[in-house]
Amino acid sequence: MRLAIPRVVRQWKHASQVVPNLNFELNQAGYGRRFATQESAPYWAEAFAEFGLAPTSVEPIFKNLTGNNYAEGAFVHPHTDPAPDGFVHTRCNLMLRKPKNGGNPVLGGEEIVVEEGDLWLCLASLELHSTTPISGGERLIFSFGGLVPFEQIQKILA
Repeated sequence: MRLAIPRVVRQWKHASQVVPNLNFELNQAGYGRRFATQESAPYWAEAFAEFGLAPTSVEPIFKNLTGNNYAEGAFVHPHTDPAPDGFVHTRCNLMLRKPKNGGNPVLGGEEIVVEEGDLWLCLASLELHSTTPISGGERLIFSFGGLVPFEQIQKILA
């Protein structure tokens, strides 16, 4: 999916202030993955504002989450996420820890190279998304989740 705005904010100014929830549950959807959710998150509105978006609420199923690929070869499988009619399940993901190899997001079939401290936009209910397999360390992200009215998303599409 092509955007009329940059998809990645390099070295996001609030990156060092985001403290992930490390009270993990195993992710049954994939090998070597775990996650932890939380209702609220500091800098939630600021993350979406970087992309000109203002969600009406926190995404209700996955909320805000810390995602961790910890086992060699672990990756997020290609998928889309649900959203209520009129809204887009939108994620602003922050790379907190990146392995030596892999761990990059793949959005609509395109690998996006991100580094620790980078924030990127994923339109989770509109585009197929996944990650590249990891090796040489773990991948740790914080994912700000929101429901954004479709009209807002239309304004950032190319």
